Amino acid sequence: FLFLCVLEDSGYMARAAFIMDRIMSRVGLSGRSFIPLLSSFACAIPGIMATRSIDNRRDRLATIMIAPFMSCSARLPVYALLIGAFVPNRWVGFLTLPGITLFAMYFLGIAAAIVVAWALKRTVLKGGRPLYVMELPPYRMPSWRSVLITVRERCLLFLQKAGTVILAVSIVLWFLASYPKGGAAVHALESQKAAAVMAGDAAQAVVLDGRIAGAALEHSFAGQVGRFIEPSIAPLGFDWRFGIGLITSLAAREVMVSTMATVFNLGNVDSHVLPLRESLRKATDMRTGQRAYTPLAGISLMVFYVLACQCMSTLAVVRRETNSWRWPIFMLVLMNAMAWLASFVVFQGGKLLGYGA
Repeated sequence: FLFLCVLEDSGYMARAAFIMDRIMSRVGLSGRSFIPLLSSFACAIPGIMATRSIDNRRDRLATIMIAPFMSCSARLPVYALLIGAFVPNRWVGFLTLPGITLFAMYFLGIAAAIVVAWALKRTVLKGGRPLYVMELPPYRMPSWRSVLITVRERCLLFLQKAGTVILAVSIVLWFLASYPKGGAAVHALESQKAAAVMAGDAAQAVVLDGRIAGAALEHSFAGQVGRFIEPSIAPLGFDWRFGIGLITSLAAREVMVSTMATVFNLGNVDSHVLPLRESLRKATDMRTGQRAYTPLAGISLMVFYVLACQCMSTLAVVRRETNSWRWPIFMLVLMNAMAWLASFVVFQGGKLLGYGA
């Protein structure tokens, strides 16, 4: 937010839009779309609202449709978690593999936006080549008071979102992941743990603690929902635990991290709680006993988050800006279909090439 505000207040942003006009015209957009799309790297909501400066209705709608493809700041916690868990910290030339992976996620979102814009401007939003006429403001030193006020307002909005939506979803998820308690499998494991404690086998008791937590989660409300959608996401390398994260991410993408923390640490005492990245690496499939997630599954999940529409606030803003439910529904279906297909190609293609281990 700070750097975007400095660029905008210095007069450079308008010149950047003018420079980008020729490039963006090749996909049917004008330079006016550049600033909303650049803003969308911070958050798609102000980016979509910034499209009001675009006069042509078709260009405005096309820009709104592709703004969520830009990797917003809400995706960064997800990228950081998955890259830390599954991508080895190795050097490739003068670059690190985690850095290359992060750049690839940003590039994938930009490439998808270009393809979708090109397709929309030749089908449902077909129109003539837009003209871009503007008066360039003079270069000037940014007003630091104005910049800091803007940054403060945007940061407070984020904290408000974090303190309301994310906290509320985490509380609801905890309830759904904790109840109903019991079940035959849980009672059987608790009996085994009691026997291990009486026998003085502390190591076995710790193992059974984890199995009890897993069995309780599997039979909870959240686990039942995750199991319900598991057949549709299994071809992407995801299990029911990732399914819970995908569902809660509809409130806000960054909720996925707190969801995974709740899912993997539920029922564990403090001394046995592992870092979340380590929990993901060591997670096992309860039915087979094998490793649940491979690096390929982690890459597949990142690809899904790049392309999927998982932000109810964004859809609400699209509804308000377009004054129609047709466009937010179209966005939801298009982006999630693209995300499923791309993740399917990545995971199944990787397995065919021998990277599924």
